[in-house]
Amino acid sequence: MDDKQFFLMFGSIFGGIGSIFAIIGILIGVGINSSVGTVKTQGTVIDFERVKSVDSEGYSYEYYYPIVSFTPSSGKTTTFESHTGSYPPAFGKGQQVEIVYNPQQPGSAMIYSWFDLWFLPTMFTGMGSIFALIGGIALLKAFPRLLILK
Repeated sequence: MDDKQFFLMFGSIFGGIGSIFAIIGILIGVGINSSVGTVKTQGTVIDFERVKSVDSEGYSYEYYYPIVSFTPSSGKTTTFESHTGSYPPAFGKGQQVEIVYNPQQPGSAMIYSWFDLWFLPTMFTGMGSIFALIGGIALLKAFPRLLILK
């Protein structure tokens, strides 16, 4: 395999996978932005969902996912479980937390924090962009005439 074929294959794979990851990150972000809405209110951590997991080496881990109760503008108390867990718990029982929700779908509420809302889309978009950039550079190496370097 010569250099051109290597850079063409490497760039295509990295660029393709990176583009897919970046698009997934953007779609996750758009989905969160449209489903959560912009109404902010206070909620109360009423309990935790404790989840145990064991890794491939047999180590056991526990994560605590806060269960939050709040009253949306409709007046009917709503409860939801956060998508993000931690050990030790990030919040205490009875603690007030700021949440954001869509009035048409109060069950889609989320705790209003950067990590809960934007970590996943940022990670996917960032990693995907880096992979796509590396792939793009490799593709340019495969086609040196496209480079405007003289």
